[in-house]
Amino acid sequence: MDNLNNDKELLDLIKDKGMSAIYFTGGACGACEVIKTKIEDILKRFPEIKSGEVNAEKHLDLAAKYNVFSVPIFLLYIEGKESIRVGRNLDLLELEASVKRYYEMIF
Repeated sequence: MDNLNNDKELLDLIKDKGMSAIYFTGGACGACEVIKTKIEDILKRFPEIKSGEVNAEKHLDLAAKYNVFSVPIFLLYIEGKESIRVGRNLDLLELEASVKRYYEMIF
């Protein structure tokens, strides 16, 4: 996952055709690191999905703009529209099934 540091980088990723995933994390969040590894494993199964990571503690403006008030948050955009938003208590199997369903419709 690439680090995204400003709104332009985020918009470039989101507005690209196809699917893009954004993972909001925090510096002192232990769960964020564990979940990030698992999300990266899931995304490897879907090579056409572009992904990026935002440190919400460093980039409060981005967190506020995307309505991220706690971390971790995983967002999936399809052709520029938010399609999936899951937070701290996410079910990784359910997330993978949802991503797969959209992925198979698009690709």
